[in-house]
Amino acid sequence: MKKRYWVALIATLTIAAGGGIYAWRGNLIQQASTSVVAKPTNPVDLPVEQPKDSGRINILLLGSDTRGNDAGRTDSMILLSADTKTKHVSMISIPRDTRVNLPGIGLTKITHANAVGEVNGGVHSGTLAAVQAASDLLGVTINDYVKIDFEGFKKVIDEVRGIDVTLPEAVNDTVANVHLQAGKQHLDSDVALRLARARYGLKDGDFGRQRDQALLLSALGDKMLSLENIPKLPQILTIIHQDLMDTNLSDPQILALGTQFKGTTQDTIKYFQLPGKGISAYDPLVGANVYYYEPDLAGVKKVVLEALLY
Repeated sequence: MKKRYWVALIATLTIAAGGGIYAWRGNLIQQASTSVVAKPTNPVDLPVEQPKDSGRINILLLGSDTRGNDAGRTDSMILLSADTKTKHVSMISIPRDTRVNLPGIGLTKITHANAVGEVNGGVHSGTLAAVQAASDLLGVTINDYVKIDFEGFKKVIDEVRGIDVTLPEAVNDTVANVHLQAGKQHLDSDVALRLARARYGLKDGDFGRQRDQALLLSALGDKMLSLENIPKLPQILTIIHQDLMDTNLSDPQILALGTQFKGTTQDTIKYFQLPGKGISAYDPLVGANVYYYEPDLAGVKKVVLEALLY
């Protein structure tokens, strides 16, 4: 059962992306040397030189909260960087309000990259724009990606009859309509989705939401791989695929990743957040001053260095 935590992460991502957890693993292993999605286009050197045989895999997990016919913004962006040799996994969370320079747009929020790409070329173009924006910000090559719809998250949780999480602090968010005490909680799909969206009732705002999203993903993956649910995995993967928006990973690749990281435990996974500060500045897309998270680029490089060397 040692592989459960890693599989849970990928499974959660897969759910959001339609095959998430297993797909990432398999594709990472099989495509690391042959399928590169995005390389940094900025002049900043890569934080860490990574030879082709380094065994490190970088996958971008995108969570979209698309509603109706609107172009989707990526409310959740997490770089999953895994070392296939040491079984260490780093998760770098990118705040949705991070200020970045998008080609043809200028300085705007990184969450807008997907929306602009979708308007110009559809769902896949949006994915590639978001992946490129993340690659430029972090200064790393991203091999693979998974984009999911949050609504698909609910269906999988229903299938496994809820998930169990341990919250580090109470959540009282009137906007997301979720009120939970700190400590162990059993969540149904509706409450879990509202928690994934909650940020106004948290002391650290969007950073707290990113942390809670990681907890939810881990809990879902863990529940999916419990003895009672293993027989349901084929059915769960089918449900996931119904809400998978975009990925370059196949089911066999996902399953291969799960096997590759069978020795991974919660102790070998580290979570990183990008340093920076809140500012107000003009947004060319909105045509007004808005809130941004201005990244400390020197600090970002240090965080990425630590994550990729873990």
